[in-house]
Amino acid sequence: MFVQNSLKFLNLAASVCPWALLIWQLSITWDTNPQYSHGYIIPFLCVYLLIKSPPYQLLSMDSPQAKPFPLQGKAYLIIGLPALIALLPVWIIRGANSDWRLINFVLFLVITAIVISWAYDQGGLKRIRTVLFPLFFFLLSIPWPLATDLQFTQWLQGKVSGIIVDIILILGHEAKLEGTVIDVGKFGQIGIDQACSGIQGFQASVVITLFLGVYYGFGIINRFIFVLVGALVALLLNLVRAFSLSMIKINGAGHILDTPIYQFGSWVLPSFHDMVGWIENLFILLALFFLARLAKGGIILTSMGTNPLYWSNIRFSTPWPFQVLTIAWVILIFFGSELYYSTHEEKLEKLPKISLNINDPEILVKEQVISNQITAQLHYSDANSVQWQQRDRMISKQIGSREMIFNPNQEYWQTFEANWESGGACTAVLSTHSPAACLPLTGLQQVSPPIGQSPKVISIAKNSHKIAFEAYEFTKDGKNLHVFRCFWPSKALPDSPIRFPSGGYSLDGRIRATIEGRRNVGGTMLALALANVDSKQTAIKKLQALVNQRLSFGN
Repeated sequence: MFVQNSLKFLNLAASVCPWALLIWQLSITWDTNPQYSHGYIIPFLCVYLLIKSPPYQLLSMDSPQAKPFPLQGKAYLIIGLPALIALLPVWIIRGANSDWRLINFVLFLVITAIVISWAYDQGGLKRIRTVLFPLFFFLLSIPWPLATDLQFTQWLQGKVSGIIVDIILILGHEAKLEGTVIDVGKFGQIGIDQACSGIQGFQASVVITLFLGVYYGFGIINRFIFVLVGALVALLLNLVRAFSLSMIKINGAGHILDTPIYQFGSWVLPSFHDMVGWIENLFILLALFFLARLAKGGIILTSMGTNPLYWSNIRFSTPWPFQVLTIAWVILIFFGSELYYSTHEEKLEKLPKISLNINDPEILVKEQVISNQITAQLHYSDANSVQWQQRDRMISKQIGSREMIFNPNQEYWQTFEANWESGGACTAVLSTHSPAACLPLTGLQQVSPPIGQSPKVISIAKNSHKIAFEAYEFTKDGKNLHVFRCFWPSKALPDSPIRFPSGGYSLDGRIRATIEGRRNVGGTMLALALANVDSKQTAIKKLQALVNQRLSFGN
């Protein structure tokens, strides 16, 4: 009995270990991006679907009626072993490119090859058919490619904001669309951010409809139709949510949106904006559950829930020495990769931390709210965004008043500073999440560099270091905005030039980073925007003065 239980435990551990690597990698995104927070429940749903799926009748290999499939019993060596070996280089590449979303899909395909080879050996194509849907259901937890994710989200933002503006105008209110920002006159602006784009509800609806389609035994065509209906329901409910929040803003109560509903000591309820998002997701779940039951029909509904538990579906009949090899190999991959990068990082020089000092009684500083979309995509440890202006450029709040406020027609700065701990700086995100990709959403038009070209790099000496800034220029309503940004890593090779991450999706750059053992070592990204100056040359001179006066290096 002890030997039998030990073999069962060994079988389970060998099956789980490769998945543990993938879940470890995906948990970074699940933790930081609300759009993919549903990822934590996907593995449990996959296991549920697997143990509730009736297994196809399998005949023992020793049975006289059994007709083995070609190479059955050898697939774990022909397919499984090469796939298992492939985990090592893939995981090492992941070490230098943890933000590379393609790695997630490659890891999934490699692990899928291992599982399918084991299933084939156990029962041929019939066994594969049992595990296939639960296996590919896991894909719903994997983040989309970054470019696709951003493009689709921004497309949804544009559509939602456009529809809302049309409805507001029909109702007789003042509204003007600037990118994805709705200007409602004296009541300010309404930003349609990632949460209000509908992307989260859309992805949640796909998870719910695919699961319920299998749970209630829908046919293939009906499942496809149900997914489409679910997406429409989610997008419609999101539109209702975004419109409701916009009307609150228009009616002069916008301050309640981001204020906690209730606070008792250190215990704080979410803001009204976030609470409405939760309510929207609840309504999506209830609506799709109701539609699924309605489509199934009948007084007594049959579902997967009435099936017994088929625990044998999660066990595979690979030889126990191979199971031991699988466990040992996964452990070696995890710790070996860490040793590889830590050895290379010993050659890096630790750089002083860069920071901007704006503590000055001669300037007025205004804190800016950082959107949830920026927070989710950049995965930073901490960040802040501020505007500031010299007091001699400000205007009185009202005639005769000594209280001064920002003058939007005079020169002012806006800064966004983000910091990453070691291993957290998402260089590909920084290289693709650029001013050229984000600022046009606010109604700004890019002047330079020309769209599709790389920005000019301005190198400014500070102490014994050189800081490289990328330079952009935008225009809106006849006024120009100059944007400069730099990335200062925590560590770098001695005497190597420091540039803003520009690899993006460059395969060559990612492989070179792997060979050189260059992990994301953390650092600081600083973006500086200067408004209301007469030329690019003036903006550059003022940037140089700012670096000399307010930028400093510390521990």
